[in-house]
Amino acid sequence: MDKFFTVTKIILLLSVVKFSVPCEETFSNTHVTLVGAKNVKTITGCFSPTEDLVKVTYIQIINGSVPILKKDAINSLPNLVDVILDNNNITDLQSGCFYNLTKLYLIKLRYNNFKTIREGVFNNLPITELCLTNNNIESIHPKAFNNIENLKLLSIDENKIGYWSGEWFKGSPKLAVLDFKVNHITSIPFRAFRNVKGVHYSRDLNLNISTNIFLHNNRIKYISDGAFDGIQAFGWLFLHRNELEEISEASLGTLQTIDWIRLEHNYLKCIPDKLVQISPKVLYYLTNNPLTDDCKNKFDALKSDGNSSNIFE
Repeated sequence: MDKFFTVTKIILLLSVVKFSVPCEETFSNTHVTLVGAKNVKTITGCFSPTEDLVKVTYIQIINGSVPILKKDAINSLPNLVDVILDNNNITDLQSGCFYNLTKLYLIKLRYNNFKTIREGVFNNLPITELCLTNNNIESIHPKAFNNIENLKLLSIDENKIGYWSGEWFKGSPKLAVLDFKVNHITSIPFRAFRNVKGVHYSRDLNLNISTNIFLHNNRIKYISDGAFDGIQAFGWLFLHRNELEEISEASLGTLQTIDWIRLEHNYLKCIPDKLVQISPKVLYYLTNNPLTDDCKNKFDALKSDGNSSNIFE
């Protein structure tokens, strides 16, 4: 009886590997570089745990033609760690295109042409790094980046994103880098960072990790009152080369400290004293703003005094 059950399990396992449920074709005779698969140079259909692909750890397709990443395009590969799909003219990512990838660490989808990030594309994946640089992204579902529990680095720079949503990043507690530079963002809304932990403890490294947010080279004109409510600290906050005319004390909300904030190349006439208390280094990152004479004189005195963190107490 025991032998019967053992043989049955082997047959079932082989059936999973060799006779996977067919998926809708995403790849058509597409050149691919793989690690963990011998003699596989092209792919047609999708990546699933067939006998040839079940040991794959690395997938790279560059300069190909993959118009749409369809549902189950890359699915159920138990050893897959890295996926790089750069410059393939991808115009759409269907929900579920990445599915059941328990060891996946990195996804790079750079230099493609998709405009939308839907819910269900990246949610619940174990990824640590997600790079979406230089596409045509304009629209991001409010839940598109939720519940990515291991995500530390999100690069979505050089796109066409015109807004920031405070609904993003719920259930994604390990964020260390949010790179949104070179987009079209025009304002920072109320409680914009409520789902971001400005500082979190890393058990792996046994130290506190600060979140760095890069928003430079956008079109930000306005920071709402209470924009930073719900967060106490940031590592780096880069807002240079925007169109800011004012930063109100009310916009700073619950913020207590920023390691480094950059505000060069805006239209600021001054900044609130509280911001200098929160981040004394800001005094050195205000160049190319039309500061008033009173503001310049006050800040020059602070820099000469060398005690900017305490001068307003």
